[in-house]
Amino acid sequence: MTTEDSKPKEKCPFWSAASVKCTICDDGLFIPLDNHAEAFCKTSRYAACMQYTLYSENHIYLQEKVRKSEVNRRKYLRIETSYAITLVKIIASGDTVASIPYEAQTIDVSKSGMRVATSQPLVHEALVQFSFDASFPLRIHNITGQVEWCNKQIDEPGYQAGVSFRGKQPINALLGMPERHHSR
Repeated sequence: MTTEDSKPKEKCPFWSAASVKCTICDDGLFIPLDNHAEAFCKTSRYAACMQYTLYSENHIYLQEKVRKSEVNRRKYLRIETSYAITLVKIIASGDTVASIPYEAQTIDVSKSGMRVATSQPLVHEALVQFSFDASFPLRIHNITGQVEWCNKQIDEPGYQAGVSFRGKQPINALLGMPERHHSR
C-alpha cells in the first residue's frame, strides 16, 4: 500500500512547464536545454540533475546550520546591565601589572562572566581585577576575571570584550541568577 507522499514524483518539483524553466535559481536563471529537460526535469530521474543535487545538498547544509544556530550555547542567563567598572591588569599572584586602570561599562552579566565596552583594547587571556562603581546594587570589589575575547567595534568607537569570572567569586552567589539560560 503506497501513499501519495511515498510515490516517486514524475517530474522535478522545481520544473515550471508554463515558463519552461527551472525555478531552483532565483528568477529562472537556469534555463535547461531541451535535451536536459527531457532527460531530467520532466522525468522521475530529476534527482540526478546537477542543479537539483547541488540545491539539495546546500539546502540540507543550510537547514542544519540554522538548527545549530538556534541552540543557545550559553550556560547561564545573561542579564543586560549598564554599570561603570574599573579594570586593573594583574598577574597570577594577584599583583597589579598596570597602575593605570581601564574604565569600562558592562553590557551584560551572567554568573560566569560579563561583556564590557571599553575605549581601550584588552589583551586576550589577560587577568584583570575589577570593581563595580557605587551604582551597582551590591558592594562587590576586587573580583578577578580573565579576558576571553576582545573585538574592535565596527560602527562605533571602542571595543567590546568578554571577561570570565575566576575562582570562587562573591558575585556568583550574590547575583542569584538562574542556573540555565531559558529556552525559546
